[in-house]
Amino acid sequence: MRIYNLTHKHEHYDNHGLLHKEDGPAMIFKDGSNCYLIHGEFHRLDGPACEYSNGYKEWYLNGKQIPVSSQEEFERYLKLLVFI
Repeated sequence: MRIYNLTHKHEHYDNHGLLHKEDGPAMIFKDGSNCYLIHGEFHRLDGPACEYSNGYKEWYLNGKQIPVSSQEEFERYLKLLVFI
């Protein structure tokens, strides 16, 4: 998991103190960047788990960064997982 030196505007946690939100980003930064986490792990299926204000995006599945550069590539990756 990467740690970024950005100032948080909003954070959401689960009952164990881990960053967590199921229906939106768990971290929203003052610059407009946001990250989706489930029980402390970067995770999102319907878009990039991290979206930065400079346009850079990162896709994660259960805390593991997936080396793709678009949602289309990420969805192809997910389909391949079904056959593994």
